[in-house]
Amino acid sequence: MTFHLVYDAATKFKYVTQTLAKISDEATFYVSGDQLIIWQMSPDKTTLAVLKAPSMSFGEFNVEEEAKFIVRTDELNKVIRRATRNDSIIFERDPSELALSVTLRDRKTGLVRSFAVSILDIEPPEIREPSFDATTRFSLDASIFKIIVQDVKVVGDSATFESKEEGVVTVKASGEEKEYVWEMRPNAPLLDVDVVEPSVSSYGRTPLEAATKPTGAADIVRVEYATDYPMRLEFTFPNGERMYIYIAPLTE
Repeated sequence: MTFHLVYDAATKFKYVTQTLAKISDEATFYVSGDQLIIWQMSPDKTTLAVLKAPSMSFGEFNVEEEAKFIVRTDELNKVIRRATRNDSIIFERDPSELALSVTLRDRKTGLVRSFAVSILDIEPPEIREPSFDATTRFSLDASIFKIIVQDVKVVGDSATFESKEEGVVTVKASGEEKEYVWEMRPNAPLLDVDVVEPSVSSYGRTPLEAATKPTGAADIVRVEYATDYPMRLEFTFPNGERMYIYIAPLTE
């Protein structure tokens, strides 16, 4: 085997695969000696998702040789959805086969169920994370972020984030004879906020909806953006994994 990874929090990983399946049909796995990285770009290039799971996130992390390949996210999501709260997920790769082996092992009963997820390419191109200087940064409960996006969905197809120097961030949405405004302030509900300069940018509802999936596994979301620049969302999971989602701004 090229690698043998055992991830014990199967139900948490469901939120990862749900996110991947929502954004694109394909995702790139990169397994190195000290971490698993999964990244993908949406077909319309508006959304980039990156998961970084260090070796300490796994119950077992054995890598004989680095590996990089593309898998079908719909297949992976269907398999991980079968996991129960007692299951560990075992990822293995036999280089002689064009498949990722995914095994669900019940830690109490020892029941083992194995699946093969199709590998589409073993030499995928690398996707680079955007680099930019955010002018507004804030953190809030992941559950609050989900509420914001659900509210926006009722009203329109996009959300505008606008910050002021005093640390106030306003989320606005509008539709046919409908309008939505949520003014967020420090401690209500912002856990922290840093406005380098006032910023305003709009983002589509669809990528924002996809970005709510990790809220099931993360407690806090860190939001960063600048005027007419991508939004960067950072979700931290209990075992040290981090998921980053970049959303392109809407432009006139």
